[in-house]
Amino acid sequence: MILKYSYFKKSSLITKKKIFLFYGPNFGKIESCVQFLKDKLSSDENSLKFLSFFQDDFLNHSFTEIVNQNTQEDIFGNKTSLIFSLNDLKFSNEIIKLISQNLNIQNIIFKTGPIQKGLKFRKFFEDSPDCLIIPCYEDTLSEKKEIILKFFNKENIKINPDHVVMISSLLSNERLGFINELNKLIIYIKITKINVVDALSILVNNNHQDLNNLVYLLASKKRKDFWNAFLKVQQVFSDEIKFINIFSKHLEKLLFVKNKILLGSSPTESMKALRPPVFFKQEELFLSQLDLWSYKNLVKTIKQLHFCQMSILKNEKSSKSNLLTLITKILDVSLI
Repeated sequence: MILKYSYFKKSSLITKKKIFLFYGPNFGKIESCVQFLKDKLSSDENSLKFLSFFQDDFLNHSFTEIVNQNTQEDIFGNKTSLIFSLNDLKFSNEIIKLISQNLNIQNIIFKTGPIQKGLKFRKFFEDSPDCLIIPCYEDTLSEKKEIILKFFNKENIKINPDHVVMISSLLSNERLGFINELNKLIIYIKITKINVVDALSILVNNNHQDLNNLVYLLASKKRKDFWNAFLKVQQVFSDEIKFINIFSKHLEKLLFVKNKILLGSSPTESMKALRPPVFFKQEELFLSQLDLWSYKNLVKTIKQLHFCQMSILKNEKSSKSNLLTLITKILDVSLI
């Protein structure tokens, strides 16, 4: 059965199931879930130990052999839970066949990347009442805010809600990258004794200058300037998901402001209502973009960006070309 990530840590089902599957593009979130599960299971069973296996382990032993060799308690009476990290699903039929049996084992935990909807392996876990499947997609704004508050409280650093939202929007939506960047930010604040506002300014200027510049050039439909900048920072597109997220959020801000204007607010007042706010150096450029985008085109482009994101998560061969085609259309007003 499927269990949403937001309910995972609160669910009583954790201790009632033996087979778990954590899948998705957010490997940091997967590791966080597995660690929580290990802590929870260990607190209920003191003699429990965990053994981890990886794809290379299948070169010498089959999945069935590995499980059968670890179903018994050891000489000290310790019970065993097995953790399998799967790079691909070539052994999925064997796995399904074996776990369909009544296994004499404490727990089996599977970790893997994105799994397309409809695949036999995913469907088995979704339909089985004996298994739990937890999708681990990108961290939401609320999840990131919760982590930020936890980190800052632990370090006794005061931070106001607006700055929490701002950090959430600036840092990665992938848990490992997000926590690494957050740790760097906190270390920098503690070492330099700088305040959060100044640290955020440095974060934007140093870590996101190129990426934000690309987003603003694209939203401003400055074709020549965009492609010149793109050629200099093509490495940004090693993480297309991050670029799509930042650009989508930028277009959503434009959409928000347009809605406020329709309700009678001035463009400047509407922009000031944004959270996190637009940095003052970018305010004039942001306002100029309102005339370049119609309400209809903003909605259409945000949807197209979502489709590009889904294509990338599914590892489709055309995903990168689809994104570049969309960018070309955005920069050519006659095509959009």
